[in-house]
Amino acid sequence: MPSSATYPDTRKSVHDIPGRAMGIWAFVLAFLIPLLGLVLGIVAYATSRRAGVSNRLAVAGIVISAVFMVGAVIATIAVAAAGGF
Repeated sequence: MPSSATYPDTRKSVHDIPGRAMGIWAFVLAFLIPLLGLVLGIVAYATSRRAGVSNRLAVAGIVISAVFMVGAVIATIAVAAAGGF
């Protein structure tokens, strides 16, 4: 006969960790709308840091957004210098 012991549910939801959901959005938006991804990443990172937890997706969102934005600026300057506009 199987035991009917119940154990507490120790799984955590995305919403149980401060800034985690926003960090996921920052990561996704880093590829689509880098400026918004950067802002959300910074807010998510600050929120997680205040709560004392790590949020690697927020950091990744910040880094990817910054790289895409710098790349866009460099590409715009290169096209303008080549007389593309």
